Amino acid sequence: MAQRKFHEKVETWIVVTIIAALVWLYAEATVLKQETGKSVRLEITEPTAGFVITPNIADLRISYRGSSGQIQQFNKATESSLVHELDPNGVTEPTVRTIILDEALIRAGLGEIGITDLEIEPAATLNVTIQPLKTIDLPIVVDVGDVELNGNPVVAPDRISITAPFDIVEQLRGESIVATLIDTGESENLERVATNVPLTYPDALEQPWLPADDSQVRINYTLANDLDTLVVNRVPLFINLPVDVQLRYTVRPQDQTNFLTDVQLQGPADVIARIRENEKSDDKDPALTIRAELSITDLSKIEQTSLERPVIITPPGITLVQLPEVMPITVQRRATPGN
Repeated sequence: MAQRKFHEKVETWIVVTIIAALVWLYAEATVLKQETGKSVRLEITEPTAGFVITPNIADLRISYRGSSGQIQQFNKATESSLVHELDPNGVTEPTVRTIILDEALIRAGLGEIGITDLEIEPAATLNVTIQPLKTIDLPIVVDVGDVELNGNPVVAPDRISITAPFDIVEQLRGESIVATLIDTGESENLERVATNVPLTYPDALEQPWLPADDSQVRINYTLANDLDTLVVNRVPLFINLPVDVQLRYTVRPQDQTNFLTDVQLQGPADVIARIRENEKSDDKDPALTIRAELSITDLSKIEQTSLERPVIITPPGITLVQLPEVMPITVQRRATPGN
């Protein structure tokens, strides 16, 4: 009987202890504590991805009162940004919206955990600008620099679409993108294609609104032919033979001429221009003087030679449009002294 009463007392003690613990835990959970200067980041967004908001981030410091459970939920909720969504309906140009921050935070999740009485630093409101994204096609113009071209270059594509905030697009109207032509000289053809062309965008356009990929721009162009031609009316003709051969033979054109006529030259335009001026000058520059030489191809058969082709001597880089015609010549042995 005494043992039964002892067990009943123990059971009663255990039940009382459990009830006391539960009462303590409940009281602890419902006691409000003051939390001061807690960091919260609020992100301002809109649902369509067709607008841009500036600023779209607000770093705040929050003071509030909450129970132990609410404080734990607050800490968990603010590990990442809280999100406040703006309604962009009716916005067609840059528009300023004023956000009441305590209301925004409550709607962003703090209200769900029962935290509604907030003190916010540095301010109770935040002004943001919301503006629509617009698309504009900017033409591409080619900067040829020092590259001399025959005709106009053709760029493909000839324009690039830019999507940017309303205010930037307005600044871009009338602007263009500059493609800089760099001729690598890797092709021998005058008709060429430049790829990976460097592009320069208007100053108003910057990241993140620059196109992600502009490497497809190509420029088709044709280099100017910098060759020029010149016809020299009279080119002096000289006999070019070794001295010992000249002592034994006389060689001359059959028609007794001492010049060639209408010799057509081709070469760089600047050199041709200097030759042209030199031909008109009384004080000729030997380096730019055109002359012709007549020699014997096979000296071992000099007495049987009756036809030879003159050689035109030109400055470096200058070539003949057409070789001189073969010229009839006469070869005579000189009289031996005493005969």
